[in-house]
Amino acid sequence: MSKLYWRRSGGASDEPVDEENPLPVQVRAGLSFRGAPVMADYLWRLGLEGRLFVASDGDQDDQVTGQTTIVNTTPTFLLSVPAGITAVPLFLNLSQTGTVAGGVIDVIIEIAAVDKYSTGGTLEGVFNIRTGQRNVNKCLLRSGATAFAGYGVRLFGASIGQDVSPAEGAVHGPFWKPELPYLLDGPASLAIFTQGATTGPTWYWSIGWAEFETRDLLG
Repeated sequence: MSKLYWRRSGGASDEPVDEENPLPVQVRAGLSFRGAPVMADYLWRLGLEGRLFVASDGDQDDQVTGQTTIVNTTPTFLLSVPAGITAVPLFLNLSQTGTVAGGVIDVIIEIAAVDKYSTGGTLEGVFNIRTGQRNVNKCLLRSGATAFAGYGVRLFGASIGQDVSPAEGAVHGPFWKPELPYLLDGPASLAIFTQGATTGPTWYWSIGWAEFETRDLLG
C-alpha cells in the first residue's frame, strides 16, 4: 500500500501519516525530546503549521457595539473568505460590557456561499496564533460593515439577558463552538448579527478560524 503524506502548498512532505492511528496526529517535539513522537490533536497540528487565526480588538479598552434591529445588510461582524481559500470557523466569544442594551439581546450566526461584504466597516486586527509564523491571513474580519442583501443558513441563534452585572447572575455569553466542521470554500462569508432594542449591545469579543488553500484539500 502506498504511504499517505501530509500535503503542503509546496507538495508532499517527508512526514508520512500514521495510517493505523491518523488522529491524534504525531508531532515532532524537538531535540529536548530526542525526536520522540508526542501525541497532539488536530488543532495542535494546524497551529504548528500556522493555519489558525484569531481576530479581536488590539486595544484592551476597545469594544464593538451591535445594532438595534437585525437586518441582513448590517451584521455586527462579517468574515469574508476569498476565492481559493477555505475557512473553518472555530469559535466566537462575546461578553457584554459597557452600556446595558435596551432590551433582550438576539445573536444569530449565519454562513453564505458568497462573500456578502459590500462597503464600509472597520477592518479588525487578525493574528496568527503561532506568533513566529509568517503565514498571513487571507480572510478578512470587519465590524459594522454593510453587507449585500440575501440570506444564507443560520447555524446558531440565542436570546440572552441585557445585563452586565455578574452579581445578578446574568448570562454574559454566548460562547459558540461549532458542532461540525463548516468548510467555507471561498468566496463565502460568516455573518454574526447582534441586536438589542433602542440601544445595541456592547461586546468584548474574539473570533477564531482555520485557513487552507482550497486546492490543498481532498475532494
